[in-house]
Amino acid sequence: MPSASPSWRESDFRQRDAKNRRRWIPRGIGAWAFVSLLLLLNEQRRDSVRCDQDCYGTYRTYEAGHPWTNYDDSWQWDAQNVLMTIAFLVAIAGVVSLLMQRRQRAVHLTLVSIVLSAVFVSWVQLSPPVGSD
Repeated sequence: MPSASPSWRESDFRQRDAKNRRRWIPRGIGAWAFVSLLLLLNEQRRDSVRCDQDCYGTYRTYEAGHPWTNYDDSWQWDAQNVLMTIAFLVAIAGVVSLLMQRRQRAVHLTLVSIVLSAVFVSWVQLSPPVGSD
C-alpha cells in the first residue's frame, strides 16, 4: 500500500516552500479599511440628517432640558463625526504602512482604528434616540 508521503528514494531533496501563515494580515488590513470607509460613509449620512424635523430650535420651538440628540447644534454630533473620520484616516495610514513594507506598524495602526471605531459605534448605540423626551 503506497504511503501519502514519498520515500527518500523518490525525493529530489529540495526543501519545499512553507506556507506563509501570515498571508491573511494584508487582507485583513485592507478589509478593515473598507469596513471603516463604510462606517464613515454611514456617519456622514447620519450627520447630514442629525435630528431633522425633531430638532428643537429649527422646526420645533427651542426648549432646554431634552437629550442632546434633539438639538442640531450639539457638540456631540461633531465629535462623533470627527471620531469616525480619525478612525478611517488611521485605517488608511495602516494600508499605506503595509504598502511601505512596515507590517508591524500597519497592524498597530489597524488595531488603533478598530478601537476608535468600536468607541464610535458604542457611543452611537448608547446615545438617546432622536426625538425622545
